Amino acid sequence: MKNRIALVAAASAVLIPAIASAQSTSQGLTREQVRNEMIQYEAAGFNPARANPRTWVNDVQSATTKVSLAQQTHAQFADTGASPKCN
Repeated sequence: MKNRIALVAAASAVLIPAIASAQSTSQGLTREQVRNEMIQYEAAGFNPARANPRTWVNDVQSATTKVSLAQQTHAQFADTGASPKCN
């Protein structure tokens, strides 16, 4: 009986702060932000519907690299006022 009480007390000590902090944190990404990121990843060649378990991690890393490079390029052009697209 004492073991159960100690186990419940220990679990409560660990879980209560985690639950409290989860409630007090600000919200993460909005749905629109998640959609925009998925569009960027799909444009970089990543398709989650066709994810191969053997190459999934490498595919995501490759797409992440492409997306971050595109964002850096966009940020550089935004700083200069130029457009990254050729017309």
